[in-house]
Amino acid sequence: MSPIQNFLSELKRRNVVRAGAAYVVLAWLVIQVADILFETFAAPIWLMQGLVIALAAGLPVTLVGAWVYELTREGLKRTEEVDFAESITNQTRRKLDFVIVGVLITAVAIFAVDKFVLQPGNAERNYTLAVMPFEIVSADVAPFFAQLSGDLVRILKRSSQMRLASTDAVDALPDIRDVAASSARLGVRYLISGSISSSVGSVGLKVSIFDSDSGKQVWQRDFENAHSQATLNSVASELITAIDGDPFALPKVASDPKAYELYLQARRQSTSSDAGAAAGNLFRRALELDPRFAPALAGLCDLLVSRYSKKSALADFEEAEKYCHRAWTIDPYTAEVQRAIGNLYFESGQPDRAREAFASALAISPGELLTQVDMASTWHEDDPARAEQQLLHIIDQHPGSPFAYGSLQHLYFKQGRYPEAITYAQAELDLIPEDRRAMSNLTGNMVMAGRFAEARPLLEKAVERNSLMFGLDHNNLATVLFFEGDFERSEQLFQRAVTTAPENAFYYRNLGDAVFHNRGREAAATVFASAIDLAKKQLAINPENYDAPSVLLVSYASIGDRESFAKWEEGFLAKSPDDPQVLYDLAVATSRLGDMETSRAYARKAVDAGYPVVFMNADPDIRASGAVFPTH
Repeated sequence: MSPIQNFLSELKRRNVVRAGAAYVVLAWLVIQVADILFETFAAPIWLMQGLVIALAAGLPVTLVGAWVYELTREGLKRTEEVDFAESITNQTRRKLDFVIVGVLITAVAIFAVDKFVLQPGNAERNYTLAVMPFEIVSADVAPFFAQLSGDLVRILKRSSQMRLASTDAVDALPDIRDVAASSARLGVRYLISGSISSSVGSVGLKVSIFDSDSGKQVWQRDFENAHSQATLNSVASELITAIDGDPFALPKVASDPKAYELYLQARRQSTSSDAGAAAGNLFRRALELDPRFAPALAGLCDLLVSRYSKKSALADFEEAEKYCHRAWTIDPYTAEVQRAIGNLYFESGQPDRAREAFASALAISPGELLTQVDMASTWHEDDPARAEQQLLHIIDQHPGSPFAYGSLQHLYFKQGRYPEAITYAQAELDLIPEDRRAMSNLTGNMVMAGRFAEARPLLEKAVERNSLMFGLDHNNLATVLFFEGDFERSEQLFQRAVTTAPENAFYYRNLGDAVFHNRGREAAATVFASAIDLAKKQLAINPENYDAPSVLLVSYASIGDRESFAKWEEGFLAKSPDDPQVLYDLAVATSRLGDMETSRAYARKAVDAGYPVVFMNADPDIRASGAVFPTH
């Protein structure tokens, strides 16, 4: 017998192939079960990846073990120590055959149960609905109970069969009492309405369903103890049963009742234009009563991340990390926690990890609009076309959502597509005419498009009423004045923006520009030094921060530090050689260094790449370089 034939014969005798086959089938079964369980509990992707890698690593160990050892009546022994006459490999072979067949039957059974029992026809049943703001009909009911409708939305979104209109689209409705018009505007079939009143010493809730297909109310029910999470779970379950016909089991959420009330108030306050100073206090008061209330921890984290993105205060980010990680430790299997974690990752320049967290949040709550938009935002830098496609799809699904319009205008703003950004910013403002953030979005785009005459009166009005948009309106008006040549007032307004957001490196860079042209290079040096220090801190949190390198580039040139400037110039050109904003910054910086020929070359490239000509012709540094561009 040849060596190869002898080796194959030994493989068969020692049951190496069967042991390997049994291991592979068993590992496959483990993966199928894990896939179901991990999806149920919204486990992170890396957990499944780690399991697959571990099981794959176990296969060669199993094969080597089957070759080296043999199972005997006395237990495992090395194969060469077993007398051929005492070997029971034939019996072991039959047992392995039974194991393989049994595992395959079990796997098929699990697949059938998951496919036909646990998920019976979900794809065919998908309902569109909207929850109207609940009306308070009793004078002695606290106003914050109106936010129970928002809490009900979050619970209903746990059902993959329900696609809910976004809350901001509902808030933008001109008349919620006109149910037929509201359902048509929102593009939904069912409208959920409710009224809150006193009920035997507690709070009662009456809920009804309007079906736009039939044009009438099709269901109504009264509930007591509306402030209780258990009651809201029951409301959601009965609503889904009434619409779909099947009951919907919801997990119980235990929390201190007073903490839960404070949490509802905090969520309401967190949408205000001052980024929720009052909301932060309410979240903290809720946590004093219930330190393990994960939704409140996540809400506070989200609030701090939002504040950091506007003010760039390092303390806000560090505190957000603390609350997010604590919430994740207590209860990682809620959409609120996963979404907050995703926002934290995204703000720290980790888009891949942010996407994992957002995907987990959407697995728990598939219809959550804000999370869908957050997911699209993670592609702004990596794949802008994909982000645009996702946002346009969201707007198509939620045509009345100001948040979706606002997000798309921001994408266009970052790409320098200002006319398109203005279109969507105006659509956002049309839905929420009194919202200062929406107005700031519109005026910011107008400024960047060079439409100073339209933007200026709107910005003057915003500054006059002391807008709390973290200095954004002051910064935008100062930008207009800077390009109009009013450096003195521009400096004053940039200073107010800096006072409002004292850790915003970009505001400091703008202030330095105004001081540079108003009072000279020497007076501006200390301002640029502060801008450099703050930009370095921002890069320590997020190495992919877009504004910080721009700040460093212009600031180093403004103080005459050629060596540091050259370092950032090289990095910029290696990473973004065709970015119009980068080329504009390089044109300004080289002009301040006195290299006018290079400045003119960069200016021409910036215009060719799409930078607005009106800015180039109005910029004092570009004019100093001798570059002039036709305005046709």
